[in-house]
Amino acid sequence: MVASARRVIELIRREPIVALPTETLVGVAEKMAENNIGAVVVISPQDPKKPVGIITERDIVKAVSMHMPLSTPVEAFATNRLITIDENETVEKAAELMLMYNIRHLVVVDNVGRLRGVISIRDVLKALYGKELLHR
Repeated sequence: MVASARRVIELIRREPIVALPTETLVGVAEKMAENNIGAVVVISPQDPKKPVGIITERDIVKAVSMHMPLSTPVEAFATNRLITIDENETVEKAAELMLMYNIRHLVVVDNVGRLRGVISIRDVLKALYGKELLHR
């Protein structure tokens, strides 16, 4: 399939790893390590399919550098100005959003804003330039 025709939904490889706003930094860091991922979606306590934020490895490093207790709730460091992308958008659109907002992860939602997954810059680059990247 030509990269330009690929949809974001095709890049999702697993169920999203999520956390409640009250979960701790250490708990989320453990989820990242166990699942070999760089970001966890923060979900609404009332609706587990409603993303309300994202916390990344960078956010946790920032918290540690500020000497915050690892028992600090993730809501204190999660990005709540969430950038999302519809599951039916193109991979190119995902790349544009990542460049525009200088982010490495995008939360993927359906047409009513319900959580479908997360894609990373690595997923996007692999989809757009996979064979070229592998042969360098």
